[in-house]
Amino acid sequence: MEELEQPEVMGSKQEFGKFKDAESLLKAYNNLESEFTKKSQRLATLENENNELVKKETKLAEVDKRVEEFVTKFDAVKPFSSALKASLNENENMSLEEEAIRLMSSSYKKAEDYAVDEEFLNNYIFSNDEIKNKIVKDYLSKVTQNSPIKINSSSIPLTPPRVPTTIEEAGKLAKSIIKQK
Repeated sequence: MEELEQPEVMGSKQEFGKFKDAESLLKAYNNLESEFTKKSQRLATLENENNELVKKETKLAEVDKRVEEFVTKFDAVKPFSSALKASLNENENMSLEEEAIRLMSSSYKKAEDYAVDEEFLNNYIFSNDEIKNKIVKDYLSKVTQNSPIKINSSSIPLTPPRVPTTIEEAGKLAKSIIKQK
């Protein structure tokens, strides 16, 4: 570097503060400028990252809003809302309606499937008092339709009475008579 002349200010040499000469001041200024450039670049990078995060959060909020509005219109989709949001967040060009149909159809069961699903039967059929009462009524209706015809009490029955031949048969007959009363 060329030797810098120090200009005189009001009859004395110019002072450079804590720097001994103009060269060390220039070197410090260049270092400061380099650090400032690095900080500015880092700031720009962080601002870009922040903008991307804001865009992503905005997109997520928009998807959430669309799904919530859709679920409000079609209550049957409600159990699939989380999966629907995840699918739409992965692929923003995906059709909300088509994805909802795909998710629902993947878990669709036919009536025959429910009829053999032990967990479903226990949770929704056998534990429902209205259904149990209907089954019992239907059963009793069929049983009474098949009972022997009753003629007044002084007449002879159309079928001979069942007479137990063993102790076991007598016990079973007694139990059935007790249950009927």
